Amino acid sequence: MSAERKPAVDGPRSSESETRADATPPSRSQPLGMTPLTEARDAGTENANAEGTAWLGTVLGLAAWTMFFASLAFAVGWYRMREPWPTLPVSLLGLSLTGLLLLVGSAVLHLGLRRRESPWPARCALLLGLGFLALQAMWTHQAWWTEHVRIPEGGVSASAFHGLTALHALHVLVVTFNLFLVCWRHTRGADVRASFRRHVLGWHFVTAMWVLLFVAVYLP
Repeated sequence: MSAERKPAVDGPRSSESETRADATPPSRSQPLGMTPLTEARDAGTENANAEGTAWLGTVLGLAAWTMFFASLAFAVGWYRMREPWPTLPVSLLGLSLTGLLLLVGSAVLHLGLRRRESPWPARCALLLGLGFLALQAMWTHQAWWTEHVRIPEGGVSASAFHGLTALHALHVLVVTFNLFLVCWRHTRGADVRASFRRHVLGWHFVTAMWVLLFVAVYLP
């Protein structure tokens, strides 16, 4: 009359199913150990793309300003062929030594590209840029207040001297300020190699434009 008792097999079967579940290989859509590597590659690609975009923007911007400066220099040269160009009452030797600071800065920054971990090239260029701006301000003050080379009384030569000198000094100020930011970020441990390369290109630009300015305006 009593019902037959079946052997208890639930325990072994459950443990066997758990063992099979543990032995199931992971899904192929999410391989173990590969997610950090993929994210690192994606981050590196994004950084490279951002750096390339910033470099392209810098080159295009400097190319546009180069054409602008060249057109102004061409206009001054066209006027100098029509009428005698007056000698500026400012020391030509002093202007030459002032521009020498930019040439030295270009050489220092060019060498600094080979020593990317050293902050001294950027700091030296920062001091040279400040010195150039101070000397240019001194020569402009002397021409305006002491020698009375003023606008509009001084004519085209005075307008070219003050206008192009101020425009060029503004660009030097921007490049110098960017170098200051590079030095400041480097002291805080940031990676400034990419931005440093772009600002070195900007320094070479203002140096070349000063040579053009010296030939077109400062020379008698």
